[in-house]
Amino acid sequence: MKRIPLWIPALLLALTLAGCSTDPPPQAQTSAPVPESPTPAAANYDFQVLPVTEEGINTLYGWEGYQVRNLTPYEGDFLVEYGDQSDPNFSLLAWVFSQTGRRVQLTAMEHFQSYEITGPAQVHYRTDGVSAITPNKGLPEDMTVWVLGDEDGRIDPDQSWSAVQSFQETTWLDPAEPFYAGAWDTSGGPVYPEQRQDRARHEQVYDARIDADGLSFSFIPNGDSEELFEGFFPAVTSVPSIQTEFDPGSRVFTLRLFDTCLESGAASAALNKNLEGMRYPPDLYPYSFPAGSLGRDSHFLQDVTIAEDGEDVVVTAVLTEHAYRFTVESSNLGFDNIPSFRIVFREQNPDIDGWD
Repeated sequence: MKRIPLWIPALLLALTLAGCSTDPPPQAQTSAPVPESPTPAAANYDFQVLPVTEEGINTLYGWEGYQVRNLTPYEGDFLVEYGDQSDPNFSLLAWVFSQTGRRVQLTAMEHFQSYEITGPAQVHYRTDGVSAITPNKGLPEDMTVWVLGDEDGRIDPDQSWSAVQSFQETTWLDPAEPFYAGAWDTSGGPVYPEQRQDRARHEQVYDARIDADGLSFSFIPNGDSEELFEGFFPAVTSVPSIQTEFDPGSRVFTLRLFDTCLESGAASAALNKNLEGMRYPPDLYPYSFPAGSLGRDSHFLQDVTIAEDGEDVVVTAVLTEHAYRFTVESSNLGFDNIPSFRIVFREQNPDIDGWD
């Protein structure tokens, strides 16, 4: 009988113990899948489908309760005119970058006369001066507005941080064209004081004078009664409604200041008690600004006079041949208690008006 070598049982025992090991077999090393980075639209902007389409713009603004009134494509992007469905008179403008969905509101609610794209994310527009916030009409606006940053919103280090920047041109009016500024109804036009006496602001001329380039006026409350006085301060003070006319034959320029007087108040008026706290001179009333000539002629104006005409004050002047265009500048003195404005004339300027 053959003898089994002693080393064979030892080998069999080792193999048996190895098979009983509780350690799991090594696993193959695999990389976990890396989630895809969100697109710029999903991460930052409202459009979920890129590039943005006209259909997508109409859908998104519709969800937000707006009506898209006009879409103007430009080099793949869009200028959007939109507004409240319930208010067809006023609109906003926004720029939409098609590739990323970035959109930037360019304007507040405005009554646009015209607008045009003048470059990438840059728009020039004109308004007729009608306010969407208060029932008033002011000077028409001539604006250029542009978006800062690229389609992803990155701003150049040399630029200040702001979504948009704008530049406003001075609006120059032709004296031969009638101009009105003041209370306004979007459906009916000017609202004259006699149509709204329950809400009329009664004013008095505080000062009127000829400047080197035009006329300046400031105003205080009518002091004939406490009711008229308090009617001057509904929220913030403002100048009276104004209207201009021009007679080309005589070259007489007429400025009407509605619901305004040259004198008011009585001696020892009770209104004088608290005037210093409102930054008015003490014993302001009675106050009178003299009717008649406003003084010597200027480069643009001759024979300037001021007078009451019923419930209004009327200023007349003969325009010289130098008075080609005018604008209106408003301000406020005395801590919002003395509203004022200037009518500023200029000569014809070929750089502005052309060489014709």
